This record gives sequence, structure tokens and C-alpha cells, in this order.
Amino acid sequence: MDKDRQPRSGINKNRVRIVSARFSELEYQALQKRRKDAGVSLSSFTRSAMLAGKVVQRISKADADTLRKLAGEANNLNQLAHKANAGGFAGVATELIAFKKKIVTIINQLSDDWQNKQRGNF
Repeated sequence: MDKDRQPRSGINKNRVRIVSARFSELEYQALQKRRKDAGVSLSSFTRSAMLAGKVVQRISKADADTLRKLAGEANNLNQLAHKANAGGFAGVATELIAFKKKIVTIINQLSDDWQNKQRGNF
């Protein structure tokens, strides 16, 4: 028996499904170190990590597009700053108000989408 393996005491007969994964050598060594530090078997460690761990979802294409749109607004803000520096704030005040509304709308859209995802509504 492997010296790092926990002795089998009452194998749970309900655990009949096997899930496999491929790791690089470096990933596998890191996994082994973490499970040794925890003092549990590899199976127990991975089961616990998979069931209790948190997986961060990749950003959706729609969210990426919205973030790109928000980043693009930086150019518009820069142009308004140049106008304000050249002609004074009063000359761009109405444009800034419209710009603010546009930015708030984009941010609220992102906030609503992300809050719904966290609640599981998506």
C-alpha cells in the first residue's frame, strides 16, 4: 500500500462514478502537495475541492461587448476634456451630462447582469 494513501475504512458503496482529468506534471505536483498538506487522499481532496470549490465563470460574449463599449467611451471622455480645456467647461456641460447618462446606463447593465448571474437567474 502507498505510504501516502489513507487506509480504507468502510468504502462508501454509493460512490460508483469516476471522473478523470488530465494534469501537466507541474499541476499534478501542486495537487499532490496540497492534498498532502491537507492530510487526505487524492480522491478525497479532489472530491472536496470539486464539490466545495468555487469556479469563476468566464465572461460572456455579451459582457465582453459591453465592457468594450465602456472602454470605448474613454475616447469620448478624452475628447470632451480637450474641448473643456480649449473652450471652458460651460461649452461642454450638456455633452457631459449626456455622456454621464450613457456611462451610467452601461454600468447598470453590467451590474444587473452580474448580480443576476450571482443569484443564479441566468
